[in-house]
Amino acid sequence: MIDDYQTAMELMDKMKSSLPIAAYPSNKCVFIFRDKNIKIKASQLLEISDVYYSGDAGGILCSLKFPFETEQAYVVSLTHLRFVDTHPLAKEIRKYQVQRVRNLARQ
Repeated sequence: MIDDYQTAMELMDKMKSSLPIAAYPSNKCVFIFRDKNIKIKASQLLEISDVYYSGDAGGILCSLKFPFETEQAYVVSLTHLRFVDTHPLAKEIRKYQVQRVRNLARQ
């Protein structure tokens, strides 16, 4: 099992209560979006408009709102986003991200 289900649900509920949440894309996320002809930078502030749980396969997923119009909605894994240290959930989110990446690497 990659995620502790209860921990993931608690974090997701806290995130839903805090929406919208500002986040920066990781470098990998920037690369993924560039392949889809969406040009963003790692310094580009995005907005999380909703969160979902996709099970162990994808973990917590985030719907993103860009500061510009897009034809499609985009969803990325929470592990592909960076958060401002001053956000109340930043530590908890980072802990989830680190644990999830570790568990994925073990598998």
